[in-house]
Amino acid sequence: MKKLALRINNIAVTCLLALILIFAYQNLSAQNQSEQDINKQLLLDFFAFEGSGIDRMEQYMAEDYVQHNPRFLAMDKFTGATGNRAWLEARIEAQERGGIPLVDLGGIRLSNPIIVMAEDDLVTAIYKGDLADPDNPGETYEAFAFETFRVRDGKFTEHWDQVTLKEGWMNVE
Repeated sequence: MKKLALRINNIAVTCLLALILIFAYQNLSAQNQSEQDINKQLLLDFFAFEGSGIDRMEQYMAEDYVQHNPRFLAMDKFTGATGNRAWLEARIEAQERGGIPLVDLGGIRLSNPIIVMAEDDLVTAIYKGDLADPDNPGETYEAFAFETFRVRDGKFTEHWDQVTLKEGWMNVE
C-alpha cells in the first residue's frame, strides 16, 4: 500500500512539474513575441522620426552603437567619433562635405516596408522600389533594400544594410 501511495505521489509531482514547465514555456514565448513586436515598432518609429539628428540618436541608439554601413565608417575616419556619436558625426561630416550620400539605394525609399520581421534581438525591414531598367529605357524593375538592427534595452546597438562603396561615391556633383 505504501508503494502504491508513493507511486501516486510521484506521478502527481511529475504531472505538476510538467504543467509548470508548460506554463513557463508559454509565458516565455509570449514575452519573446511581445519583445519582438516592440522591436518591430522601434524600427518603424526610427524611420518615421522627424526630429533632429541628435534627438533621433539619443532616443534610438545605445551609446555603444556599432555601424556596419561602409559609407558611415568612411566618415568616421574624418570625425574620429565612436558609438552613437559616430552615426551623428558622420551625417554632419557628409553634409559639410557637400552632401555626400551615406545611404544610396538607387531610389528605394526607406518608408512603408513590405516586410518587418524580428527574431531574438534582431529586427529587419525590407523595402521595395521600382527602379529604371538601364537596359530598357522607359521600363522599370523591382528592387529591394533592407535595414537590420540589433536591439538591447529598447535601443539599437548594431546596424547592417546593403550599402556599398562605388567609385567616386564621395564626389558630390
